[in-house]
Amino acid sequence: MRGIAVGVDAGGTSTVAALSRDGALLRTYAGDSANANSRGIEGAAAEIVLTLLGALEGELPNAIVVGAAGAGREDVARGLESSLRTRFPQAKVRVTDDAQIALHAAVREGPGAVLIAGTGSFAYAQRGSDGYRAGGYGYLLGDDGSGFSIGSAALHHLLRSYDERVARDDFARRLESHLGTRSVADTLARVYGQPQAIAFVASLAPLVIDAASQGERAANAIVQRAALELAEMLKSLVKRAGLNELQAPIVFAGGLLARNSLLSFLLETRLQNDLPNMPIIKDPDPPHLGALAAAEHLLR
Repeated sequence: MRGIAVGVDAGGTSTVAALSRDGALLRTYAGDSANANSRGIEGAAAEIVLTLLGALEGELPNAIVVGAAGAGREDVARGLESSLRTRFPQAKVRVTDDAQIALHAAVREGPGAVLIAGTGSFAYAQRGSDGYRAGGYGYLLGDDGSGFSIGSAALHHLLRSYDERVARDDFARRLESHLGTRSVADTLARVYGQPQAIAFVASLAPLVIDAASQGERAANAIVQRAALELAEMLKSLVKRAGLNELQAPIVFAGGLLARNSLLSFLLETRLQNDLPNMPIIKDPDPPHLGALAAAEHLLR
């Protein structure tokens, strides 16, 4: 295997590219969000190209594999591939779902399932040549248990407290302090004035999880609900893919599951009780390395 391979993880929060020459990792480069669901295909493609150029530093790639948020839709995958082939005509190019690269970063061969909870959320399972998905409907229609859904629920609690529909508790005051707001108008202006409002809302999730860990009841209810939604999503997927009897591994991926927290503890406890035959892999290699491994395979 000789040549330059680049793997890209194009997600809702950031885009990361990893470059190798002749199988040796040389460097990584990070760019902005490239989620086609929120930025459109052209906007996502433009950000992916910028990130690729940053990683390449003037070199020409021989193989590119991109795992992109939203590329589970065939029109998105085709559109991104077309843009990349136009920009890098000398390279072999493949665009796949970001779930596949997250799974293969941890499970290079054989069956397995990955649960991704970051800005958005979804689950993916592989059994032989068959792939299965659950969730991942986007922030407007779902992404249950995601950073966006947790942040949105927290903002909803704060706004309801201004309307005196819920108590003005310590959790609402914590959110106020973080946002620097004192009213409904302040809060709406703070959120809707963000150039990347979806990522901004999702960025509140760690604050909510920390508040829940410290006993804030409203925050705890939000995190409990997120853990339940994520567990139910994965369990339905495992059943459809028939993975439980195979003792296939479950991979935790995404920013919300990258560290031990109340959310990951609640989720892991549920899954160990309901799917005891399936080991859980935490802290896997980052997805961009899964994409890079696929790009190196494409070189062969």
